[in-house]
Amino acid sequence: MQERDLWKALSLRVPNLINSSQEWSVPEGWRQGRGAWGGYAITAMAKHVEELEDPSRALRTLSAQIMEPVVVGDYYMETQCLRKGSALSMWAVTVTRSHDRAPVAQSQIITGVQRDLVISPELDEWGTAHMPAVASFEFTPIAPVGPPFAPEFTRQLEFRPISPLPTAGDRATSLGWIRLPSTTQEGDRWSAAELMGIIDGWWPASLTLMDSMHPMATVAYSVHLLIDPRTIEPVQLERSPLLLESSVSSAYGGFTSELRRLWTPDGRLVAENLQSIVVIK
Repeated sequence: MQERDLWKALSLRVPNLINSSQEWSVPEGWRQGRGAWGGYAITAMAKHVEELEDPSRALRTLSAQIMEPVVVGDYYMETQCLRKGSALSMWAVTVTRSHDRAPVAQSQIITGVQRDLVISPELDEWGTAHMPAVASFEFTPIAPVGPPFAPEFTRQLEFRPISPLPTAGDRATSLGWIRLPSTTQEGDRWSAAELMGIIDGWWPASLTLMDSMHPMATVAYSVHLLIDPRTIEPVQLERSPLLLESSVSSAYGGFTSELRRLWTPDGRLVAENLQSIVVIK
């Protein structure tokens, strides 16, 4: 078969996949060091896929890398559907600088339809993780987290710490209630994209154990969504606070592996997140 005919035959088997490019800007108020908080970019990439994807296919997993600080300014968000199968879709999102189109962040996102399976025992009975026994958010006071003690973006979030603050504990763990108030974005319920970003909102658990503050950065990030966001009931017309627990599994050569979980107030596991975090100095 001639090369031209071969390409024609192959092209007939390739579905008409979605490619999208749009302008995206990082505003003031979300800094973490030189760049924006990683959760801000992660939420934006996931939200762009949500806007392009068929509503029957929900966000399931996201893996992301931020190659350099995403500073305040203008960017392009390039989104491509790499494959659309009968039940799963694979997406790639790349954020590039507007002036030279150099990549600064990227993510790989999987979406999928709900599967109604008959399995014994029921799938929701398989879980081995259990929500920590803690005081409810109503009895946990809001902490005034913000500069100069904490990054600029923390002013946008609501923190109700339960475990000790950084440098004040004896274990590399952290625990507390967190929320993205509705005053910062429209809506009173969590979206899947927001859940994938907010789990990055807490400080690294290793800081609780350290005797002084150190600059740190996430170099690899993956999150699995384990709940339908529509089932998280709002509280007083606001997004419900979520319990965030995190722990350092181990550390080696300045890198730590940190596992994070989000829980609803009624004890359901919302998302699980694994991060590789490097101590810069």
